[in-house]
Amino acid sequence: MRQPIERKSLQDQAADWLRSAVVRGDFAPGEVLTEQALTERIGTGRGTVRSALFALEAQELVTRTPYSSWRVAVLDAQTIREIYTLRSAYEELAARLLATGRESLGTAAVEAAFAHLDAAEGGDSDTRVAADLGFHASFVRQTGHRLLIRRHGQLADKMEWLYRWSESHWPCRNPLVAEHRPLFDALMTGTPEAAERAVRDHIDYSIAQDLAGFHSLAQDGLTHPEDT
Repeated sequence: MRQPIERKSLQDQAADWLRSAVVRGDFAPGEVLTEQALTERIGTGRGTVRSALFALEAQELVTRTPYSSWRVAVLDAQTIREIYTLRSAYEELAARLLATGRESLGTAAVEAAFAHLDAAEGGDSDTRVAADLGFHASFVRQTGHRLLIRRHGQLADKMEWLYRWSESHWPCRNPLVAEHRPLFDALMTGTPEAAERAVRDHIDYSIAQDLAGFHSLAQDGLTHPEDT
């Protein structure tokens, strides 16, 4: 059966366009956004662009200075740490829930997502990003915990924004399968404590890498002045 056509307002379409542009790095962290320039690029009225900007402000992907300007959110050391630690909290809970009830919850989606990492290993950035984030989302969804799934999903744009920033500077830095193998094994056969710890170790490593990379860029003067 064909799926119903998704109907979106012009404001929603403009917000989707702008969200994608920010998350994918078409606009750099800290970059000034003007309503007039966005109106010309998106091809909509200024009111529609303003609504899109307010929508992204609610997601903390853009910031607004009253009566002054809009900017893409700044990506600094604190932001990197906060995105990762919040993600870790959600995913540690998911790992514990899944490891506790894997017999009743099943693991098929997680196994399929892990297998997809191998196929994505040599792919382009889009393929790697989708596979990596898809694996993490798979074990959150496998829990069936609706509130946790929604909260993790609300963080997805920020996680992708950070991931793409990292990939833009250090493409294919981490081998997907090898990096996720300990986490996958813990989810499949480990105790709840081991699964939770595997998530924490995995994300702590990512925090360390991205913070080291950020500080290296800052030393070379390659970050936005407000980032430091």
